[in-house]
Amino acid sequence: MSEDFYVDIDGDKWQYELVTNPPEAIYWKPSSYKLKLKDIKIITKCSPEERKRLKGEILKDIERSENDD
Repeated sequence: MSEDFYVDIDGDKWQYELVTNPPEAIYWKPSSYKLKLKDIKIITKCSPEERKRLKGEILKDIERSENDD
């Protein structure tokens, strides 16, 4: 598991963690394991609507940063 923070467009800070199956996939290259929405767990209290939005934004942000490498 990996805990991290995401700052959204409004400047709000959200804590989340990546929970992959298998757990060691967190360290694999993106070509070996495609991260999914269900792998993202929002830790900060929020509504179901916010959780859905945040997961999508976090996934896009992670994918964008992987493509920049």
